[in-house]
Amino acid sequence: MNILFLGNSLIFYNDMPDIFARLCAAGGKDVTVESITKGSATISHFASESDPLGIRTREMLASRRWDYVIIEPSRRITPFEESVLCAETEAAKTVKTLAEEAGAKILLYAVWGNNDGKVKECVAEAPPHMPFVGVVHPYARRDHALFLHKTAHRISEALGGVTIAEAGLAFENMIGAHPDVELYYTDLRHPSPAGSYLAACTIYSAIFGELTADIPFTLDLPQA
Repeated sequence: MNILFLGNSLIFYNDMPDIFARLCAAGGKDVTVESITKGSATISHFASESDPLGIRTREMLASRRWDYVIIEPSRRITPFEESVLCAETEAAKTVKTLAEEAGAKILLYAVWGNNDGKVKECVAEAPPHMPFVGVVHPYARRDHALFLHKTAHRISEALGGVTIAEAGLAFENMIGAHPDVELYYTDLRHPSPAGSYLAACTIYSAIFGELTADIPFTLDLPQA
């Protein structure tokens, strides 16, 4: 199975694609994992014919047959305006078409809420350019996570009901059940190693329909 990750720092922190690959190997899955990532990248970057990320995506998809392409609805989508959501949805449709031409299904990677109590408002001026407009809104982590969950479902519906890896809800469940496990990096936005491991587990379960509790690979995390 060939799996391609497209995304930003919420994927490449702690090299989450490698964590996922090691989890697959320990679970007896024959999987090759590749990734194209850049800080603050959006789906619109990967859909663009002229952006370097979009060019590289097309080259990678043309290089072999793929099984899954994992895309991440950007946290530039906020509840305070609709332009970024509209742009990201249209971009996701483009990436889905490219993925299907390479034999792949799309998997949406629904991420967690900011844990610093605020969200920056952005606008889609000329996608993939989606700048911060200078307005910061107070926003509780759980509310942000639920918004991102609903956003992923809106995009999934627009794509015909593609599968979602619910990393954001997994974060909320873990925080509720085990608040002593630190899932966030010190900036309260990016994942800690435990957070990246949990995200990899949700992606594994979304793809294979199996739980990961009995897989021996734990990233040497005592809480795994």
